[in-house]
Amino acid sequence: MKSIQIIIVFFLTLAACTQVQKKGTGIDSQEKETVKSDKFYQYSIWWAFVNKVFDGDLKVSDLKKQGDIGLGSFDFLDGEMVMLDGIPYRVRENGEITEGADNDEIVYANATFFDEDKKFETRPAIDYILFKTELDSQLVSSNYFYAFKVHGIFKTIKLGGVPKVEKPFLEGLDVLIPKRPVFNGENITGTMIGFYCPKYIGNINAEGYHFHFISDDHKMGGHVMEFTSDGSLDVKMDEIHSYQFELPANDTFENVKLEKEFQYNK
Repeated sequence: MKSIQIIIVFFLTLAACTQVQKKGTGIDSQEKETVKSDKFYQYSIWWAFVNKVFDGDLKVSDLKKQGDIGLGSFDFLDGEMVMLDGIPYRVRENGEITEGADNDEIVYANATFFDEDKKFETRPAIDYILFKTELDSQLVSSNYFYAFKVHGIFKTIKLGGVPKVEKPFLEGLDVLIPKRPVFNGENITGTMIGFYCPKYIGNINAEGYHFHFISDDHKMGGHVMEFTSDGSLDVKMDEIHSYQFELPANDTFENVKLEKEFQYNK
């Protein structure tokens, strides 16, 4: 009888341990998913981008592992990048829009797996300046990071591209941005993908709001400079508490002198 009791106790203990192990595995998986959804991923740093580090080694296939929305620029500034629903679109300086291939390289990127925390509609008859003021009022704290998906009809919109460059890189963003290609549209339906970085981010990223746009028909896109909208815009927000950046592993970044400082959020 005593032997039988020992055997029963052994199997009950084994079953309990198995359940704990399974439960632990479930928690770990859930935690990993939460971290995945609440991470602001950045490739390269703004300061390097300003100081003519225009060749990167981040593959599009690797960027997709870091988020399903994002913005940035392709290698050698060969197109602005806006990622929506896991697809990184390339907007070249002539306005042509294509999907980035997995082997394409990116020089600078922000990305996250969008996990909606809040949504609201803007007031009607809004422009970009008023829009950012409304966003300010919706932030839980200006000390956190945020990602945005904004959809609607834009009465007018002004978008910036980037001019493709070749080595040796002679001009930085402070020179290239003022002479960037500009695209103007009217009555365009589409999505703005954007991020907010607190002021303490310094030269790691562009502080404040930064938005890129892609039209629903994928015929117009780029960096958002100005817009107006007669109707309300649908805004979805993701509050982010985790930040990670990855540095380029190449000679250009290794040897760059981070001398110039330039913040541009228009």
